[in-house]
Amino acid sequence: MREKILWNDSWLFCLDDQENMSQTDYDDKNWTRVGLPHDWSILMPLSETMPSGAGGGYAVCGTGWYRKHFDMNSVNQDALYNFYFEGVYMDCTVYLNGERIGAHGYGYGSFYVNVTGKLKEKGNVLAVRVNNSAQPNSRWYSGSGIYRDVYLEKMDRVHFDNFGIRCAANGIFQEIGTADLQIRSLVRNDSENDVQIGILHRLYDAEGNLVLSAGTAVSLEAGKQTDSMCRPKLENPHLWTPKEPYLYTLESLCLLDGVTVDQKRTRIGIRTAVFDSDRGFLLNGKSEKIKGVCLHHDCGITGAVGTRELWSRRLHLLKDMGCNGIRMSHNPPLPVLLDLCDEMGFLVMDEIYDEWMLSKNKNENYYSESMAFGASQFFIRDSKNELTAMIRRDYNHPSVIIWSIGNEIPEQSSVDGSRMAEELQRICHEEDSTRMVTCACDNIMAYPDIRTRKEFEEVLDVVGYNYVGRWRERAETFFEEDRRRYPDRCFIGTENPGAGGVRGDYGIRNGKMEGDYRTAAVSHELLWKYEASREFVSGDFVWTGIDYLGETEWPGRGAPFGAIDTAGFPKDTFYYYRSIWNNEDITLHLLPHWNFRGEEGTFKTVIAYTNCQYVSLYLNDRLISTKGYHECPRFGATKSWLDGREKNPTTNDLHLSWDVPYEPGILRAEGYMDGKLVIEKSVETTGVPARMVAEAWSALIRPGEIAQIELHMEDEKGRPVPDAEPMIECEVSGAGEYLGMDGGNLLDLSLYREKKRKMFAGALLCEVRGTEPGIITVCFQTEQNIRTKILIEVAETGE
Repeated sequence: MREKILWNDSWLFCLDDQENMSQTDYDDKNWTRVGLPHDWSILMPLSETMPSGAGGGYAVCGTGWYRKHFDMNSVNQDALYNFYFEGVYMDCTVYLNGERIGAHGYGYGSFYVNVTGKLKEKGNVLAVRVNNSAQPNSRWYSGSGIYRDVYLEKMDRVHFDNFGIRCAANGIFQEIGTADLQIRSLVRNDSENDVQIGILHRLYDAEGNLVLSAGTAVSLEAGKQTDSMCRPKLENPHLWTPKEPYLYTLESLCLLDGVTVDQKRTRIGIRTAVFDSDRGFLLNGKSEKIKGVCLHHDCGITGAVGTRELWSRRLHLLKDMGCNGIRMSHNPPLPVLLDLCDEMGFLVMDEIYDEWMLSKNKNENYYSESMAFGASQFFIRDSKNELTAMIRRDYNHPSVIIWSIGNEIPEQSSVDGSRMAEELQRICHEEDSTRMVTCACDNIMAYPDIRTRKEFEEVLDVVGYNYVGRWRERAETFFEEDRRRYPDRCFIGTENPGAGGVRGDYGIRNGKMEGDYRTAAVSHELLWKYEASREFVSGDFVWTGIDYLGETEWPGRGAPFGAIDTAGFPKDTFYYYRSIWNNEDITLHLLPHWNFRGEEGTFKTVIAYTNCQYVSLYLNDRLISTKGYHECPRFGATKSWLDGREKNPTTNDLHLSWDVPYEPGILRAEGYMDGKLVIEKSVETTGVPARMVAEAWSALIRPGEIAQIELHMEDEKGRPVPDAEPMIECEVSGAGEYLGMDGGNLLDLSLYREKKRKMFAGALLCEVRGTEPGIITVCFQTEQNIRTKILIEVAETGE
């Protein structure tokens, strides 16, 4: 029977590259003990002189080695053994007991290393050399090391292939209440004998009830593999949708002489997903506008290391914002991130590459004529295998609705690029006939020497547009001209400007990475009004959902384009998206804060993000004015798309604004629907910080999991102080370890791991990891001796 063992504990690490580090008898007693996943770059000081440069976030990279000493309880000579690496950045070589057993170049691909016949019962040493020294190689922070999970897998010589179970809905017939399923099983016979095997599939609903069984018998020669197919009908299927992400469990058994020799359990969702030239994106036959965001892979404090609990907090925020789509920019994602998308109901664009053969300039954010490194180093050799591996790994995720073969590929303007796109799309269709293929094109209307070739666009099932309003008159007309030229084309906004900014920053700045809070949403408003009113546009993925490390200028560590900062705190623009995307709840958000001491009489632009029909604004109970929206398609409206406004409109924007002379006190907004007051929000002038409040995203974790603790300051009346920025010191004791703190300030270049950090714009995040069952005590203190503490319970595994 198949066994899968997490292989993350008790590794040794050294940031060096010496001869014989792969050998069993190499002296590693002075190496650092680490657990996986591990990103060494996030633990090192940033420096402007680092060759990773602006794109890579000025991170320390280099070459490092990992070693793990282990014994086996027993080694079954009749079994197969593999190590499975979910992700190593980058260019790694794997050794077992001094022997080179595998290698992998691309830093985001998952891969297997076969160690059958090479394991000993005692005295094994697994060594991994990770070479991230060729810099610059990324346009964003990549991290360095074995930054995803590692597993040891054991299986019978007659077994399902590693990603050999695929289940899809060929058709859903809602009028008669059935779904036609197609279950494919790739079975391998690595034994020396011909065999007759049975394959049995059992489908269980979310409550664990058996709802379907299907099976077949297969003859399989020694050393061969076969692809078996079942086509059962599922009665009364519960369909997967973003609002109801219902998941079944498919249990697949491989039987030899009546004995189960392999078993796999696969979560699946029953749904169809197609793109249509007239109706846009269709989920289960119904139009579904994609309200999406692009995401890079880092998690702030932990760098490239992502976990279920870290991404769960982030995705819950995006879900509340009304987001229903995620573009995995620009690489295969962490597997557990796709699990969460399945569970929470996100529509995913799964993307393989940021570059093909032609490298991009990693520091100028454009194409480079000079030598640069990255995915292009391995493209010719590995692209087919990498794309195939991604599709096979991610095939069963119902959240994945489309494959993307690239982002802003330089070859889009060349004849060779069209041929390459055609070949990559062929691989996608050969591996998966159920999903369509796109590529994110940024030069569709560029000047002739870099313009996307028509042949390149015609290869794609769905044409992806990056920054569709970038080119001349298209700043106003967007997709309209191409819609007239190519009425049979399927359109999607793969990447377009979002509404970002710096949380809590209400100054007026002109820096490249800094925006003006008064106009933060304007670009997106114009595009969204267009997309929301054109059914043929499938939707959009804005850049970005969450701030990310890298792609910055010195002194800085990241890019502030998200609606949420690196610490996971919503910015004001989060509520802009919520007001137009979340039609399940009423939104009214007022900004800026009202702590402008010493600026009495100065006019402040006050903004309300809301899906109410109109809003009345009061300062110290004096009515300033009442403002309302122009009638327009607003997905976030609590009524219909084209709901009439009872008040005369005062703006064609998707936000309301006032210029108000500052005076201390309370700024209050009242939101109305159908003439009724439905919500009130206020900001007020607060006192100085008097106490600190700590709240945990989850106060119960298990060993190895990360607790996320949010801190904010309150005044003597218990009011949050939004501009508080005291220095906070943290001490951790008990059953856990300190990981770091972050306020989302991308200009704070201190190490996340330092135990002192300034709060930023009234908030700070602390992360601790459970190391054993028990209680973690986390204490915080300001320089003004304001203290608080919080207890985190670390439960036994399995509780």
